[in-house]
Amino acid sequence: MSKNRNLLSGIANRINKGGSEDVPVQTSVSQPHPGHLSANLSGITNPRAPGQRESKIQKTAVQRHIWVDSSCCRPWKHHNRAYELLNEERCMDLIAGFRTQGRQQQPAIVRTLQGENRVDENDQTYDFEIISGARRHWTVSWLREQGEVNAQNEPYLFLVVVRDDLDTNQAFELSDAENRGQKDISDYERAREYRWALDRLYEGNVSTMAEAIHMDRSNLTRLLALTEMPDIVVRAYPSILDIRTHHWRQLGPYFSNNDRAKRESAERVLACARSIVQEREHGSKNVPADGAQTAALLTAALKEKARGGDRTQVLKTLTAKTTGKMMLKIKRTTRGMTFEVPRTSGATKEEIHEALRKAVDEYFEV
Repeated sequence: MSKNRNLLSGIANRINKGGSEDVPVQTSVSQPHPGHLSANLSGITNPRAPGQRESKIQKTAVQRHIWVDSSCCRPWKHHNRAYELLNEERCMDLIAGFRTQGRQQQPAIVRTLQGENRVDENDQTYDFEIISGARRHWTVSWLREQGEVNAQNEPYLFLVVVRDDLDTNQAFELSDAENRGQKDISDYERAREYRWALDRLYEGNVSTMAEAIHMDRSNLTRLLALTEMPDIVVRAYPSILDIRTHHWRQLGPYFSNNDRAKRESAERVLACARSIVQEREHGSKNVPADGAQTAALLTAALKEKARGGDRTQVLKTLTAKTTGKMMLKIKRTTRGMTFEVPRTSGATKEEIHEALRKAVDEYFEV
């Protein structure tokens, strides 16, 4: 906890204070301050907490903490979460909290969208982009889709603080600081965001970026290396949420080396990955169930060696239903085909017989 506080305090030295703590909504001013936010009031239902008395919308409230319909907000395109992968299970803690409290407690941080930036590729119009708070946004949207209301019989609203003072660098650093301690953001999600930031915001200088976001340079380098993973290897995983830095730490050196033996090992990994992807696309249940199992299969392919000078191609790798361990590896060599059946896979004889029968039907050429 203290580590996260130090991180946030360090970022605060670079960004003007505001936005991350609950504060009372401002509802009255002596001289309203005009601004471009006044044009985006269509999605704002009321700058008050659900269950509290009605209060008149004023421009100062719009520029501070406001309650909005979640449909008028979208995630910032450089947000570190893969929003499309959020679901009820990953947001269950927030759903329970919102139901108990009757409303969102911690405001999300947003910036106002202007002009053409308000319209997305599906021609939907939005008023704000979410810098931090994607899970809170998803939760409010989900509760509204379910038709749920709070104890005051009101639909759930999305609490935001508008930070139009943030430039792109500040938005990235604040978003990263807010979510650094969140365990449900995967290594691969962070890696994609960090690669974009390194190239666009820090001129490719890893040391400068590491200092700016208060991260150890070696840790940052390991995360960035994940973006070098070939697409077919990424697709071999059940989800990008399952990809970890230590998976690629074992495989990566074989893809960045010109040594012939290492390159051949890398090709075997790619062949194994293609086999897994094909099995997933065909709806097979004999595929790795999680990241650890996927990494184990890819690493096993890495260690395969061609025998007797034969060039070996791994055609397919199948796993046992109950254990997820490899039960059959189908390989093609210059001399024909081979089937590798480990003794400790945990597969039943029936599973192995069925897998062998299908392999012969699919690959054996008369």
